[in-house]
Amino acid sequence: MSTVESGKRKAAGMDTLESTESVGLKEGQLSVGLALGRVILGIVVLLVWFENITDPATGNALGFYSGDGIRGFFDWAFTPAEEGGNGSSLGFVESIIEATVLQAPGFFGALQAFVEFFIGLFLVLGVFTRGISVLALAFFVGLFFTFFGGEEWIGSYILLISGAITVFLTFAGRHFGADQLIAAARGESPFTLLW
Repeated sequence: MSTVESGKRKAAGMDTLESTESVGLKEGQLSVGLALGRVILGIVVLLVWFENITDPATGNALGFYSGDGIRGFFDWAFTPAEEGGNGSSLGFVESIIEATVLQAPGFFGALQAFVEFFIGLFLVLGVFTRGISVLALAFFVGLFFTFFGGEEWIGSYILLISGAITVFLTFAGRHFGADQLIAAARGESPFTLLW
């Protein structure tokens, strides 16, 4: 492989695929798998977003993401299970939420609706996936800590965290995503954090 070809492969995020041939994977198979994982993670986020934004129980256009929806969610999350809540046990998380999010639940609800939508959309399209996966990781870790010790099964959040880490580490947007085109046209992003 020439130096120029090697440089183009690296800029497109394909240099990490060279060693896969030794385990019987072809470059295309790995690319399809990474793209599929990235797209599925994005679809999961968008489906939850859509369910939350159309929540008829709140009677609000933002559904779950309204101030009342956010406040109700955190009230449920930190109420003991014996009293009908989730029973989350991390007091420091509750203190942080009370000192920040619950001081302006309408603002944080709208912010979460906006951020969650773009996390899902950008993962599906493969746009700025390195940066988006870091944002998704922070979001999923926050959910993990919010539900920790309660009745909610936190294993699903561990899977979401693993998915976000995989997208970040594998440059998954460079496999059948917009990041592949961006990297080919512009080269590496600053600190390789965007694409």
